[in-house]
Amino acid sequence: RGLEAAELLHLELAVENGTGGQAPARPLTWQVEYPGQDPEAQKDKLVWEVQVSERDMRVLVPLVQELELLNTSPLTGVPRTVPVTLVTVEVGGAVSELSEPPGCESADTQVLQVSEGCDAVFVGGKESRGARGVRVDFWARRLHASLLFTVWAPLLPLRVQLGDTALEQVRGWRLPGNTDSSAVDVEDHGEDAERRARSCRPQYQRTAVRFLAHFVAHPQDGGRHLSYLPGPEWLLDVTHLVAGWARVQDPRVA
Repeated sequence: RGLEAAELLHLELAVENGTGGQAPARPLTWQVEYPGQDPEAQKDKLVWEVQVSERDMRVLVPLVQELELLNTSPLTGVPRTVPVTLVTVEVGGAVSELSEPPGCESADTQVLQVSEGCDAVFVGGKESRGARGVRVDFWARRLHASLLFTVWAPLLPLRVQLGDTALEQVRGWRLPGNTDSSAVDVEDHGEDAERRARSCRPQYQRTAVRFLAHFVAHPQDGGRHLSYLPGPEWLLDVTHLVAGWARVQDPRVA
């Protein structure tokens, strides 16, 4: 039959002159000695860490405006940040911003990172994938709290979409100016230079270019099944993000 728990020791602790300017954690070391025990026998010592505070804080709450992040940093090189504010809830319901330095950690830095001051989570372009349910832990003294984020990352390479893949010269339509930007030589004189200045160049068809991407979240268990935003049949237009970096491989062609 199991033994019932019995109270063997009752301690009352008091702190003089409040806690101002003192360490919030106080070590308390104690040991138990029995009558007739050999004085030279090695005694086990226990160390308690007693948290001392002028306020009775019960809950740590991290506040954010969003728990979902679209990671466009691999495309732009610009970090995406979500600010975090840590508050505590005291007995009686009083809420106040955390005044002491907290601790924090991201469970997967390949997806999401947390700032040293624990005041923001962010993606900076070095992350290798997206994921759902990425945990970020926060703690202060004995209090602990976590947030779960969803990060969507672009699936590379991007898809390039052309409105028309066959472009031709527009017959009968020519534009003023020489075909060669250096055609008018500063050393040319007379009629030859005037003729070149009045020459025309051919006009070619144009087409629109769009850059599209899937944004995905990888499974936390390392599987291959991807989650797509908003679905596998959708591609997001990221032309406005990457157009400034786009280059034609052979400018003699297009």
